Amino acid sequence: MLIAAAILTVLVGFAHSILGERRLIAPLIADPALPVPVGHRTTRLILRAAWHATTLSWWALAALLVWSAATPGTRAVPIAVAALFAILGPFSLIASRGRHPGWVFFLPAAVLCTLSALG
Repeated sequence: MLIAAAILTVLVGFAHSILGERRLIAPLIADPALPVPVGHRTTRLILRAAWHATTLSWWALAALLVWSAATPGTRAVPIAVAALFAILGPFSLIASRGRHPGWVFFLPAAVLCTLSALG
């Protein structure tokens, strides 16, 4: 179950980086009408780096899930990841009125982590 949750987490990371870069970050950074602080080169770099740091964080969580799957008796990681994804899933679903696909990954991963921690 944790390996499946890790795979979902890696997939959401790829989707976040690739789609987010194409549909949000690149157009945002390229927009000359943005306020000066956002248009500044350093700010543009920070926006892009922060966006992709989220993906790297999810991949680190996926690695921890794989480690936890290989280390019997470690429940802290799946419990923490389940809690995070149980918050992110509904938030993504409700805030975007279902238009943001993140919840499709977060909610199943939360369930898988919860079941693994309980089992």
